[in-house]
Amino acid sequence: MNKNNGLHKGEYKSNGSRTSLDTSWSNGQKETGRDIGLKILLKAVEIYLSTCRTTVAMNPDSEKIVQAGQQAIAALWHSNVIYSLYHFRKYRAAVMVSASKDGEWVARALRLWGQFPVRGSRLKGGLVAIRDMTRLLKTRGLCAGIVADGATGPPCIAQKGPLVLARDTGFPIIPTGFAARPAFYFNSWDRLVLPLPFSRAAMVYGPAIHIPARARGAELEEYRQILEKELNKATIKARMLVRSNGPG
Repeated sequence: MNKNNGLHKGEYKSNGSRTSLDTSWSNGQKETGRDIGLKILLKAVEIYLSTCRTTVAMNPDSEKIVQAGQQAIAALWHSNVIYSLYHFRKYRAAVMVSASKDGEWVARALRLWGQFPVRGSRLKGGLVAIRDMTRLLKTRGLCAGIVADGATGPPCIAQKGPLVLARDTGFPIIPTGFAARPAFYFNSWDRLVLPLPFSRAAMVYGPAIHIPARARGAELEEYRQILEKELNKATIKARMLVRSNGPG
């Protein structure tokens, strides 16, 4: 997965539309107090999460892709989004972000990291966002990050967005799993995970999944089930890794 592709944040526009990729905050406009405050907050988050003692475990196939700097699509469960955004922050990537008002804060943070937030969800602008991500990956040399169970769930049920993106770009999906101990779990639909300071953490990369260009209908559903299974396996392995390092 390529970290350095010579891109500049806010460089891409989707046919003049702000439906999916909003570049208005990163095109040289004067910073506001809110923007400066977000930078300070983001740096505090980086320092906070950097205290985690993280083990990274990669499947050999995925490790080859990462080491070679090849384009790929990182898939994750929504519950792992906090640490995953931090973990992948140095990769130049198009990242699917909820089209909701809350998603704007995530989009702003991603732009500060030099990434390309693409706004959309299963219920709002999702198809447009997938098309725009496909165009970005093909023309700009980006990797991609996408939450497999979407912005509203149901939790740990893979949707077809990552599969369509992989099929239409020809790039592999790398399913990822995360766990931390000790950690705080939000009372949300996804049980969002926030590692506590100095917690043991594990990020697991599962085997790369290649989606054939012909995949449609029942065949695409088979790959959806494979993705769901591999995401769960990666998450279970991450939990085992943090537990094997002693009591938390």
